[in-house]
Amino acid sequence: ISTYAQLSGTFAPFDCRLHAEFFYDGPVVETVVTDTLSIASVEPDFIIDTINGWKNWITVENFTFGKNRGDLSMIADVQALHPYFRDMIIELIRQCKAIGIDLAVVESYRTHAKQHEYKTMGKKYTSSGAGRSKHQYGLAIDIVPIVDSIAVWDNVALWRKIGTTGERLGLRWGGRWRQPYDPGHFEWTGGLTSTHLVTGVLPPVPSCDNTYPCLDDDLKLLKKYWMEWEISQRSLTRK
Repeated sequence: ISTYAQLSGTFAPFDCRLHAEFFYDGPVVETVVTDTLSIASVEPDFIIDTINGWKNWITVENFTFGKNRGDLSMIADVQALHPYFRDMIIELIRQCKAIGIDLAVVESYRTHAKQHEYKTMGKKYTSSGAGRSKHQYGLAIDIVPIVDSIAVWDNVALWRKIGTTGERLGLRWGGRWRQPYDPGHFEWTGGLTSTHLVTGVLPPVPSCDNTYPCLDDDLKLLKKYWMEWEISQRSLTRK
């Protein structure tokens, strides 16, 4: 198994306010100075691919983790998630790693086409149609513990450790559900329902201005990437 969560990347926390000077046509009147170095003289040390970044997301194929997950590829990259939820998952992975549990990302963002594929595979996969899953909004993820390079789905005690760790971080854990019991599923919606999400409402992020000052821009780029994946997988279903 080579698909593990990426702990840095396109949507890593970055305060764009510090670099706002680069986007003005005229001179900046007020320059923020730290020690003797002007912020205006500091060039960004990375480039964000706003065109083809979505193509770099990690994907996995059917049976990668020992289960039938359909014919369409699964997006298995934490960078495909809502930034706030992504960071909660990164912390979950870090805390589990600290107690000796390695987690692999099975699926993060899920296209409408992929959701429809699961729906046609029966209720043991999902009872939600396209657009009704938290995965379609970057607010849900499926993970699995890896032991000796093997995905372990049926160890209840191991899942309990993972699940309670996630719940302490404020995540909703599918291991509490009866129908379907889904211990590999974690989500966060800030109290919103699928009905809110369908209408375009996203959950508010705590301390957004301080922690995620560029959240609107990040989400705009993320939605663009999601749409590219939607178009790509929709075209595959028509072949």
